[in-house]
Amino acid sequence: MKERILVVSDIHGHRKALVSLLKAVNFNARKDQLVLMGDYVNNGPDSFGTLKLVKRLKRRGARALAGNHEMRWLESKDKKIKRWHKFLRELSTIEVIDDYIFAHAGIDTSKPLNKQIKEYTTGHYNHNLNRNIPKNKYLIHGHIPNYRYGLKNDELYQKKNILDIDTGAGHNKFLSLIDLTNAYQYSVKVTDMSSINTKRIKL
Repeated sequence: MKERILVVSDIHGHRKALVSLLKAVNFNARKDQLVLMGDYVNNGPDSFGTLKLVKRLKRRGARALAGNHEMRWLESKDKKIKRWHKFLRELSTIEVIDDYIFAHAGIDTSKPLNKQIKEYTTGHYNHNLNRNIPKNKYLIHGHIPNYRYGLKNDELYQKKNILDIDTGAGHNKFLSLIDLTNAYQYSVKVTDMSSINTKRIKL
């Protein structure tokens, strides 16, 4: 049993921001279960470097999911991107740990978890998701940046038993890491990594 469940989504090429957050929480691959929820590429400065880091973390036990930007890369004919196709196909689209469900964009609640369609759960195709999450489950997703809900800075969008942790790194805003075990949020502004914001959250 891992000591902490740590989760990050929508890194969008901001490898250095991810590294700074992992250092801030004293991440230990042997003790912590890290969940990476997709959209590692595009918009930021270092897509390939971010993927290399994700691959390394996955080898050390992190659970890595695909997002819609990885699905886009799988459609690319670019030679540099095609070298990553094998790894991208290995990424999962849903992970379940204890009472937590992890999916980049969410789940189609009209279908059981083993019948989900990856184009929907990754957000690659638009679909009605997250309508009725079972009361005994807690859904963690990204994909929709917080400012689209009218939130500011690194605020998290919460609704009943749903938590959206995309705080806008793909739009030069914040990257957040959530310690689900201890109910803490760690965030950093991707354009200024001089300080990490830390605050308690309600789950």
